[in-house]
Amino acid sequence: MDGLSKHNQTSPGLSPSTAKASSLERMLRVLDIFTEANPVWAVDDMGAALGYTRSTVYRYVRELADAELLFQVEAGRYTLGSRIITWDRQLRVSDPLVRAASQLEADLPSWSEHQAWLVCRLFKDQVVCIHQSGALTDELSYARGTPRPLFMGATSKAILAHLGTRQHSQLFLENPELIRQSNLGQTWDEFRRSLQGIRRKGFVISIAEVDSGVFGLAAPIFDGDGRVVGSISCVRPLQERNPDLDEQHGLQIMTLAENLTQLATTLSHRPHQLD
Repeated sequence: MDGLSKHNQTSPGLSPSTAKASSLERMLRVLDIFTEANPVWAVDDMGAALGYTRSTVYRYVRELADAELLFQVEAGRYTLGSRIITWDRQLRVSDPLVRAASQLEADLPSWSEHQAWLVCRLFKDQVVCIHQSGALTDELSYARGTPRPLFMGATSKAILAHLGTRQHSQLFLENPELIRQSNLGQTWDEFRRSLQGIRRKGFVISIAEVDSGVFGLAAPIFDGDGRVVGSISCVRPLQERNPDLDEQHGLQIMTLAENLTQLATTLSHRPHQLD
């Protein structure tokens, strides 16, 4: 039993289940501080970064290490654990959208010698790349596993435009400055009309919104119930863009997105054996 349960130190306004959920959320925040820039952390530094007491952070680290979510690389210093690597492999081989993208990779058009194809999935309010192919890698800051900004870039805007009106309203209320910076409008009416325009067109183009020197073309991917779940996008060097080909390439990427939608839906209903 942890200290919270042992001493029944729940806050007066919290039920035991709510307190337990809050404690779990606090513990999972420990994992969030492990980034590409900071992959190894000392336990005391974790506590300072998160504002946790020494006893709390040591307890969280012990529990996460026991669950193989953290791994001790040397005394008092940790990195992410083996279970996360195992989960990542499982996602690569079992996610229907990743499997569909892998199967259709040979059908991707070669519009440039320097292009990158990205398949991204929406996770709650984050857009994350789950599959990447192509030669254009050094110019991109958002590879597989990296969250992308929800309001910037064709990859995300193709998804954003197909969320529900209630979600759009909530996002506008919570992120007015980010939306103003995204070229999607200064007011709610402008934001709503921008998203309607993307939906009518079926694809979206963005120029140097996320990474300088490149432009992106994207179309949405849906599930079997018609809900948007992700997007497919192609990113190319900006100097290679030919606006006369935008419509043609847009229609092609819409077809690719439709094929991904159909194949991923089929695969999601088909049993899959891990190797």
